[in-house]
Amino acid sequence: MEQKRLEKLEWIIKRIASEYILGSLTEAEDIFWIITITGVTISSELSYLDIHVSSMKNQEELTKVLAKRAYKLQKEIAKNVSIRRIPRVRFKYDNDWEVASSINSTLHSLDINNW
Repeated sequence: MEQKRLEKLEWIIKRIASEYILGSLTEAEDIFWIITITGVTISSELSYLDIHVSSMKNQEELTKVLAKRAYKLQKEIAKNVSIRRIPRVRFKYDNDWEVASSINSTLHSLDINNW
């Protein structure tokens, strides 16, 4: 699929996934606190859709809970997007904010005055 079309499809699916997760995980707000979709990647042959997510609490449980809802999300995507093949949804945990936080705290702990 053409790169621009793929990027537009990723943007549309990110919006659909956000609305779906927001609506279907209302009971899990206390468990995960804030859930963020950090990115969406579709394979060029439309076989896989990787949704990168992060949360403030219980990170290891997040992808397990979302994986149980992957098929329903695929059906929701099929209702809203007209493409010949609906990719298989996979959720992947994105720990970029943890890495950034770690780097930030390390930088703040440096004693620059003694250089």
